[in-house]
Amino acid sequence: MLDSPGVVLSTQEQSDSLILRQAIKVEQVDDPLRIVEALMARIDHEELQRLYNIEKITTLAALLGHISHKKGFLKSGGAANFDQAARSIIRDYLDGKMHYFTPAPHVEGMEDLDASGVGQDEEMI
Repeated sequence: MLDSPGVVLSTQEQSDSLILRQAIKVEQVDDPLRIVEALMARIDHEELQRLYNIEKITTLAALLGHISHKKGFLKSGGAANFDQAARSIIRDYLDGKMHYFTPAPHVEGMEDLDASGVGQDEEMI
């Protein structure tokens, strides 16, 4: 007999997806930096720059360092606490502070429709 938890994760990508859907608590994440890397791949860097008031995001370390210093997430000696900064970014995402969406797929023949679903040459009845 095999007893397992309700959710069995087979890949890291599935694990990341569950965390970003709030199925797993931020505090239970073993590697929050990996999750922030996944967020950086999803979210437009301009959105992150706007939210955190950063001129340019070059690397994950630069983003985490900036947030650590801005929010006071520092270890002894003044070193940036990347773990705490990464968890803060994940919380911001889960709280809806970052605007993220997936664009609708392109469908052939739909270019001429306006927002109401009526073509430019057609008339609403």
